[in-house]
Amino acid sequence: MKLTKTTTDLICELEYLIGSQCYNPNSLNGYTWEEGLEFRYPVSYENIEGDDTRTRYRIRDIDKSKINTIRYKFGSNHLYVGEAIVKVLELLESKYGLDFNELAKQKK
Repeated sequence: MKLTKTTTDLICELEYLIGSQCYNPNSLNGYTWEEGLEFRYPVSYENIEGDDTRTRYRIRDIDKSKINTIRYKFGSNHLYVGEAIVKVLELLESKYGLDFNELAKQKK
């Protein structure tokens, strides 16, 4: 898969959806006293300047060559979600004859 600005934006959008699906059943909301909270897991990546960045918001300042740096840090473990999304998109392209770059051109 050739990464373009459009596919890079798609990867960042998909990462945001994945990171927003976290839930901690053992947490307590201090305002409502409800147990269990949903939250956006923080994501780390190298920004355009090459600095390591961590955010809970959607990634907006990443170069396509840095997609492989998008990761979740779980203690000493890292899940490289950027690379995983690229592999999922490549699988969808090969398995179903899709071309995400071509689909993006058609959408314009």
